[in-house]
Amino acid sequence: MISTVLSIDIDSSVHEAAMFMTANNIGSLLVKQFDEYVGIVTETELARKVLGKGLNRESIGFEEVMTSPFFSIDRYLPIEEANRFMHKNKIRHLRVTEEDKIVSILSMKDLAAYFSKDFGMQE
Repeated sequence: MISTVLSIDIDSSVHEAAMFMTANNIGSLLVKQFDEYVGIVTETELARKVLGKGLNRESIGFEEVMTSPFFSIDRYLPIEEANRFMHKNKIRHLRVTEEDKIVSILSMKDLAAYFSKDFGMQE
């Protein structure tokens, strides 16, 4: 789970977002407009909605790429609840909140790592 919440301004290019995600070795990035998070952009969305369609990565706006609104779950709910919620809503990233403040992002990769230890799959 990403404990440092990283974001990019909505006026940035998706190319800048991709470079930022690569530099920070992350698969998702919150999109911020003024002081509010308005969406989330993921490496999958960049690949499918920009590269896969041959769009110009310098000129396309986040409104065309990001997921908005995006879902949240309280940090004190069991991880199994987060897993069910993500599966039910067919999402790969979920913002984790405490008292309505985003404290982290939970990804399917995080869930796979967590549950794999139950099956002795981690080294």
